[in-house]
Amino acid sequence: MAIQRSQGPGKKTRAFVVFTLRYGKLLWAIAILLAIPATWRTVKLYANLKSDLEELLPRKAPSVVAIDEMRARNSGLQYLGVVVDTGTPENLKAGEKFLDDLSARIGKYPEDMVRSVRVGTAKERAFVEKHAPLYIDLEDLKKIRERIETRRDFEVSHASGTSLDEDEPPPPVDMSDIEAKYKGRVAGNPNGTDRFSNAEQHVTMLFVEVGGFSTGAEKARALLDRVKHDVADLDATKYAPGMRVGYASDVAISVEELEALQADLSLASVLVILAVMGVIVAYYRWWRSIPVLIPPLLLATVFAFAVASLPPFNITELNSNTAFLGTIIIGNGINFSLILLARYREERGRNEGIERSLELALWGARPGTLAAALAAGASYASLIITEFRGFRQFGFIGGLGMLFSWGVGFLLIPSLLKVLDKEGRDTPLPPGSIPPPPESRPSLMVERRGSIMRWVAKLAHAAPMAIVIGTTVLTVAATWKVGHFNSNQLEYDFAKLRRYDTWKNGEGFWGRKMDNLLGHYLTPTIIMFDTPQQAAEAEKKFRESFDHGTLKRYIAEVRTADDVLPQHQPEKIAEVNAVKDALTPAVRAAIPKEKLDKLDEILGKGPLEPVAIKDLPSTFLTGLRERDGTVGRQILVYPRPNDFLWQAEPMHEFVKTLRDLAKVDGAQGRVAGSIPLTSDILDSIGRDAPIASIASLVGVILVVLVIIRRPKATAYIIGSLLIGVVWLAGATMALGVKINFANFIAFPITFGIGVDYAVNVIARFEQDGEADVRGAIMSTGGAVGLASLTTIIGYSSLLIAKTRALFYFGVVAVMGEVSCLTTAVIALPALLLLLQRRRGEP
Repeated sequence: MAIQRSQGPGKKTRAFVVFTLRYGKLLWAIAILLAIPATWRTVKLYANLKSDLEELLPRKAPSVVAIDEMRARNSGLQYLGVVVDTGTPENLKAGEKFLDDLSARIGKYPEDMVRSVRVGTAKERAFVEKHAPLYIDLEDLKKIRERIETRRDFEVSHASGTSLDEDEPPPPVDMSDIEAKYKGRVAGNPNGTDRFSNAEQHVTMLFVEVGGFSTGAEKARALLDRVKHDVADLDATKYAPGMRVGYASDVAISVEELEALQADLSLASVLVILAVMGVIVAYYRWWRSIPVLIPPLLLATVFAFAVASLPPFNITELNSNTAFLGTIIIGNGINFSLILLARYREERGRNEGIERSLELALWGARPGTLAAALAAGASYASLIITEFRGFRQFGFIGGLGMLFSWGVGFLLIPSLLKVLDKEGRDTPLPPGSIPPPPESRPSLMVERRGSIMRWVAKLAHAAPMAIVIGTTVLTVAATWKVGHFNSNQLEYDFAKLRRYDTWKNGEGFWGRKMDNLLGHYLTPTIIMFDTPQQAAEAEKKFRESFDHGTLKRYIAEVRTADDVLPQHQPEKIAEVNAVKDALTPAVRAAIPKEKLDKLDEILGKGPLEPVAIKDLPSTFLTGLRERDGTVGRQILVYPRPNDFLWQAEPMHEFVKTLRDLAKVDGAQGRVAGSIPLTSDILDSIGRDAPIASIASLVGVILVVLVIIRRPKATAYIIGSLLIGVVWLAGATMALGVKINFANFIAFPITFGIGVDYAVNVIARFEQDGEADVRGAIMSTGGAVGLASLTTIIGYSSLLIAKTRALFYFGVVAVMGEVSCLTTAVIALPALLLLLQRRRGEP
């Protein structure tokens, strides 16, 4: 039966074709001129790629507000650890000598790069030992005095014969409980040495305090590169064979993750462009398809980024969520032009002239591709209503990318085709010739031998009932699986989203060595207050929780101004003098030498003088002294080195506990650091993710309803999409792929991109008078398959990413593509065939 067109190109379509062909050179000239500033702005956006965690959050998020305040009040609190594994305990001294030489070099770096560099705690320990009594709580000094006076009274009574009980044992002079309480409180080295070294672990380290605070990687990379240069120049193996050097803490993490992201994006972009061009040529078997499709696509991509950088969008930099949008726009945005070119080539294969083929192609491709572009744009735009900036920027740029890809393609491709399509079998019939009837003019795409879609069409025709039953069974199974969704399907362990090799030879590996050596995380979480009185009141609550409450399992140390600048110094000096007076020769002779030496360390040997701020080592005041010199309004909390730093539930508990304890007299202390930032990111995603998903689905349905305007067709399209999404959700659960902050975004995107395929298949089916399912599969279905393949290529490039977050995004996105394509070109046509046969239609 001949295919009957439901209608043909109208006057507007013909006028548009005439316009694009007549003014093609002008349109291209304007596009190229606009591309110059657009490319510059796009390059500028990528040059400002930010790894800052707060770039993902709204500015009003508590952790972002706290970070901003911390930057204003402090300079410091970021570190780079240089860790040396000496291989054997015997090489430890050689490792320490290497770090001494490295420290001398780092100490000459500019102050805006390095505030201080430390290889140990010798200076700090000497200061504490000299002023030890002042760093003991007044109540504990009173306990010492009471114990000494009790022993003195005992000795005096027995010496004078006034004791009432001659057999009474002497009271012990034991200060071990007080010694344990203050061990390492200020000096911060749990190994009991003056170096950050451990012979048993054969590890030694130094750490660098960064000049200024930033959660980004630009400044960090400059510092790390310079340190690496000096490490290479010194060459640790010259000090002892087998020594290895690694890098840890904030600086190393930010640089490692950003470098992995940049490398992944560079490789992904190259692979996507090459692979997309390869499959296009292989599909069309026409090399000119590359210059027809790729230039408009690249123009659309830079236009999208450039417009997003202008008001009202005002996106001035990219973050870790939006950085790979370039490859996504290329992979997704080319879909509309692929459908257009496929339709054009089909008409040319029937020996239609170029202009007539363009009219038919634009008429045939416009409804489906426009609906698909708007649906994809709506799915991206749904992210704009969220507060999570990582989603909002993704929504703006992605939505603009879809609209520009459609508009630029339809505007510029016709003139390219007229210039490039002038030879071979594509030449139109001579004037006056009578074209053969439609049934004898097979499409170039349709009749290609070995075409995958040819076999898909045969399968659909041969077993539509089996396909429909199979689809139903899979859908029921997937729905049952999705019905068992719970919090266990969410990825809370952020360690699994870092660079995959970090635990073998990267920061994860060396960071664990550093944390085990120090006994706590190097960078503290800081709590800021408005007055010293608020901080002092909160400190009591923190100490109580640290000793007996929730914080006991999470933190290794709480440090405040009282730990570095002693309080009640006159009273303490008086207590120390009283203790020394009570230590008569008889009492000293009665105390074992080892305990007496410890007591002398506590009391000090010389006269005790008060300590002022100016007397303190500068390292004591890091994080405690503000830019204006104020001390006493901040508390430092040092987390323990355990897995809770990378898990959501304990992370939330830790941050909530800190914020609750920081409430004093109606005022809320601000909690700043990477852990609160990460906790707020998880909270924001948990709040915004359902909103984005629902908005995306609703937006896609509304677009389809408005563009298609036919209830039956809309039902087919939305039904196909929903089945594909259910399959995707079921597959992720069945395969154990957990949802995280990166790959979740694949779900709302799948709504918009996935509906593309069903829209175009149904649009072609209706244009052909709802009579030729086979033609819809093999022609438009083939182009849809190619479009999906280019999108899959874009996503699959992330499967080689070192960054696990990108890898899992690629996994979910590819599964979404496969699911929606299968329902659109196999399940949906099978259903249409089955319904036709039941109605008795041929």
